[in-house]
Amino acid sequence: MHLHDSDVRPVRQSFSDTLNLVMQQVEYHSFADLRFRCIDPLFKELCFIISEVFLLNPESVIKVNGASLPLSLVQEVFSQLRNEHVRLVFSNFKEVSNQVYNKKAYLRTALYNSVFEIEAHFANASESF
Repeated sequence: MHLHDSDVRPVRQSFSDTLNLVMQQVEYHSFADLRFRCIDPLFKELCFIISEVFLLNPESVIKVNGASLPLSLVQEVFSQLRNEHVRLVFSNFKEVSNQVYNKKAYLRTALYNSVFEIEAHFANASESF
């Protein structure tokens, strides 16, 4: 089951259980580099950030892109994250040329924004060919 199924959203699950659900949701196993038989640690870090958001109290607020948003909204958006969103955030982060000082906040915002921007990203990429 995936976290986007309304009946399985974790309320007070353990971090480990939630992380396992997130890894299923984003198809974590597919991130493996078959040449080296490993997964870049950034993929796991992204799964950790997603898991943490799901485990926070939905009645609270969280900063995303500098704005305080209801956590329940961010959790709902994060429930839409899939493999292609995580891959997009990963590849964009690897291309950042300046120092990111608050990496966790930056990645949380990137994950959030990826849900809204994924279609435009692929449309833009296809136009450049």
